[in-house]
Amino acid sequence: MNRRYESYASTVLNLIARDLRIFKVDFWGKFIDSCIMLFSTVVIFSYFLSSYGLRPDFGPFILVGVIAGFGLFDVVGKVASMIGDIEGDKTILYTISLPIPAWLVFAYQGLSWALYSSLLCFLLLPLGKLLLFSQFDLTVINYPKLVLMFIMSNLFFGFFALWLSSVCKRMTRLSHLFVRVINPMYMFGGYLYSWHAVYKLSPVGGYMSLINPLIYVMEGMRAAILGQEGYLPFWFSLVMLMIFTIVFGLDAIRRLKKRLDCI
Repeated sequence: MNRRYESYASTVLNLIARDLRIFKVDFWGKFIDSCIMLFSTVVIFSYFLSSYGLRPDFGPFILVGVIAGFGLFDVVGKVASMIGDIEGDKTILYTISLPIPAWLVFAYQGLSWALYSSLLCFLLLPLGKLLLFSQFDLTVINYPKLVLMFIMSNLFFGFFALWLSSVCKRMTRLSHLFVRVINPMYMFGGYLYSWHAVYKLSPVGGYMSLINPLIYVMEGMRAAILGQEGYLPFWFSLVMLMIFTIVFGLDAIRRLKKRLDCI
């Protein structure tokens, strides 16, 4: 029994190592894209729009929002790559043929995607400090909480991408993904505001926004980086994000097994 699990673990680690070698080729290009996105957003909101009455602490607020939500915009590319493979070369069938359970193949894919997002946004926080200087106080960061939320949020994005791949049947439907899913999720997920701001405006709106898992990414990251005051309790955000990750992951594995005749 132990040898079998060791074999499973070894196979998954080798698959991830293979993916990292492939990812290494595109890493710097993708990282530069991420830095440009962070630079443009933070500079505009922190400096250019200050004349419109934005609060002086909005720079760090939007910085954390950009870093926290980075993985969501990376989801579209992941979904496109998987659906393109299922409709085209079907290299995933080779992976399924390896001596590991089919569910572990899909779980590995979600973990691999989570690792991609982690590597890309790992250095964005120091860049944000360079952009904001004294506006962004690194001493208030709760680093253990930040590490927990960083890991959990990227796991969520990885398995959310896997779930979207399982429900999106054809490449032609990808054109709707950003407009119908990603953008509404981002704009109503606490990117430009806190949950308490919505609740103060409308309690019903505040409770309704809790069905959006991105709100927990934003609130949890801001609670860890900017301090707990003014945000949802950190541990509540972490647990809720964990629940969403498990639900999306299990449903994605079920759907993909059925779609690829692995049952």
